Amino acid sequence: MRPLERCYAPRPDVSEFTLFPSKENSIFRSCQVVTYYGYPGVPGLGVLGEFDSDAELVTDLQALARVYDDANGFRQVAAGFHIIAAVAQANATPDGSYLARIPSSVIEHYIALAEANDFIVFLDVQMGHSTVDAEIDPLLPYLRNPRVHLALDPEWATPPGVPPGAIIGGMDAGAINRAQQILQAVAEEAGLPSKILMVHQFTNEMIRQRESLADYPAVDLLIVMDGFGGRQIKVNHYLAYAADGVAEHGGTKLFIDEDSNIFTPAEASRIAPQPDYITYQ
Repeated sequence: MRPLERCYAPRPDVSEFTLFPSKENSIFRSCQVVTYYGYPGVPGLGVLGEFDSDAELVTDLQALARVYDDANGFRQVAAGFHIIAAVAQANATPDGSYLARIPSSVIEHYIALAEANDFIVFLDVQMGHSTVDAEIDPLLPYLRNPRVHLALDPEWATPPGVPPGAIIGGMDAGAINRAQQILQAVAEEAGLPSKILMVHQFTNEMIRQRESLADYPAVDLLIVMDGFGGRQIKVNHYLAYAADGVAEHGGTKLFIDEDSNIFTPAEASRIAPQPDYITYQ
């Protein structure tokens, strides 16, 4: 049986919300995904790192999931942890990647916590000067778990000679398609439901040649509008980057401290089309 089997139930014929289409083997078919983003133990990198204990984190996230569950129509909520697995660095690292990678023990801890609470996990790579193949390879044992999915952050992918953070970076569609190809193979080899590939975007340059993004049957390509600001600009950028039809699924990030007049769960769920994925930083 698949984890979160309830998420794969058929959709009703009519919904009060406008939804992205979904494949039968996709978690988004009957679930909206809500996560806390960050790096464990580091409050400055997101809300995930702000909790004093696992119990506090789980209780808080479960409470948020219940609020979304009451607001988003027939869909249930799949809650989860969005963990920065490779953090971009301003200075060169010994391997030239400009990345600091999370210890495997931390990943394993949060996967176990997800298993115990019926959550999912996203492992996020900020890219730096590395490549998709180099960064996915050590994550493959985790990605073979049906609860674990992948995220790529083009903001931190910068050209040679430019450290991450000095400019807003970007990735070619070909690199994103390569990640999809790898995830497709993982799903097929392990007999998994669709894997999610989440890609951050808040400027045009962050995903180059967007029209070349491909559709892989066992991968849910998800573009998440990652910028902070006022409500109107967030909706405008969501429609421009996440809901323009280039990717199958769209989502948004809500910044607890930086957003002006942050959306409530009910308001976020009424954005059309309804975000398939909402993460809090």
